Amino acid sequence: MTREPIEEWEPGTDQQIRAAASRVPEIGPRSISRLIGVDVAYCDSRGAAVAAGVVWDRTERRTVLVARRPGRPPVPYRFGQLGRREAGMAEGVVRDLVKDGDVVMCDGHGLMHPERMGLGVHLAARLARPVVAVAKNPLRREMPNTPAERGSVRMISDSEGIVGAEVRTADGVRPVYVSVGGGMSLDCAIQLTLEAARYRIPEPLRSADHEARKGILEISGVPE
Repeated sequence: MTREPIEEWEPGTDQQIRAAASRVPEIGPRSISRLIGVDVAYCDSRGAAVAAGVVWDRTERRTVLVARRPGRPPVPYRFGQLGRREAGMAEGVVRDLVKDGDVVMCDGHGLMHPERMGLGVHLAARLARPVVAVAKNPLRREMPNTPAERGSVRMISDSEGIVGAEVRTADGVRPVYVSVGGGMSLDCAIQLTLEAARYRIPEPLRSADHEARKGILEISGVPE
């Protein structure tokens, strides 16, 4: 596990971040060979965190490379502010993994955020790469309204238009909430999410979560 300090990036205003994410060139599903899953786990008692990135090969349908990087959260958690807390740590572990033609998949929101400023948008701006965001829960109260069958989709809008989708990734499980950080269409993000999901959570995120938790266990000796 590398242990270099993570340098915080100062991107400027929210408007500048959104603009940078919107300028990421769009990629289509046929051009994508790998998904780069990223997640962050925390040891609150020590003020420590571990970011994990995994490379999931679309052809082999498995994780082929793993990286972990410890750090410290720059700010405490606040509702709706995950991007500001995790983006630097996530960028630090992903930057050395991602190549042209890859798509980053993060555990969080993208445009489906009250300010259109979810973690996926922060990462797209920082990395200048396409990002799909997959969240376990919506930031606003949503009653799951899609049929229980895998592949069911319900679009979600705000006052300016469609921002994401509620997606059933497996029969009879709670849906996930898919949105774009930048660099792809929502339809492409939904397709990638369904393709990579054997269970409720897509495999790149399941694998990244597992690796981040392993990293925390190494630091603390106690999983949190």
